Amino acid sequence: MKKILSIATFILLATTINAQLLWKVSGNGLKQDSYIFGTHHVAPVTMIDSIKGLAEAIKSVSEIYGEVNMDDMQSPDMQQLTLKYYMAPADSTLDKVLNKLQLDSINALFAKYTNGMMTIEQMKMLKPSALSTTLAMLQSTVAFPGFDPQKQLDTYIQTLAKKEGKKTKGFETFDYQLNLLFGDPISEQAEALMKSVRLNDLAIEKARELATAYLTGDLDKIEALILDKEIGLDKESADKMLYDRNSAWEKILIGIIPTTSVLVAVGAGHLPGDKGLLNLLRKSGYNVTPVK
Repeated sequence: MKKILSIATFILLATTINAQLLWKVSGNGLKQDSYIFGTHHVAPVTMIDSIKGLAEAIKSVSEIYGEVNMDDMQSPDMQQLTLKYYMAPADSTLDKVLNKLQLDSINALFAKYTNGMMTIEQMKMLKPSALSTTLAMLQSTVAFPGFDPQKQLDTYIQTLAKKEGKKTKGFETFDYQLNLLFGDPISEQAEALMKSVRLNDLAIEKARELATAYLTGDLDKIEALILDKEIGLDKESADKMLYDRNSAWEKILIGIIPTTSVLVAVGAGHLPGDKGLLNLLRKSGYNVTPVK
């Protein structure tokens, strides 16, 4: 078995090679530089200190853009909306769309991760996508065992920005993201959940590879893992989850950055590739270069 390097070692390596997660957008008549930073939703916030130029970038811009404005997530209305998207219709609860063997396999896997704190009986009213999302988070925390849900990287960056007196905004509404994650037909959600359960060991292996790729700033590897044929996004899902959103965000950005400097902090998977946010901005005539 390959030795798993410690998170501290990953961070040291990231610092050594100047991880390419922070990019400057300039040229094409811009009066001020803007920046794009790729996040990982379960990475430790301490890694921010290893990203050269990030603190300075936050101070230099006027606004911070995330996938959503994290402040919106704290309102009672949004919490009610989340509950609505998480809950399955009465005729489509887990015990009605999955057989006993499938339910037992889910129960065993969640018991393993949570020491029996989460059971299928407690979760049967949730949509399958809610369980898939929770499972993906549990798999990722194997690679980042020190992850603190109260110190999530995207939220932390927006918090830092507000302390600097910067405006924080989101490309998308929270409602839009919830529908994106939990709006598919229940039958498709159930199929995806069972695939995640069957491929749990492989998912953990890929989560560790993704952690290494992220903390070393290897965007090409991140893209390859996201599009992995065994466990990654298929073409339809990649268009829906990545490329269509990248295109929409780029259109927003090119309307903003000629007059307002911004720092964009979104999932690192949105940055690489021909249809990635970095290349879309290059195609629009901007210089997009790594911050050294």
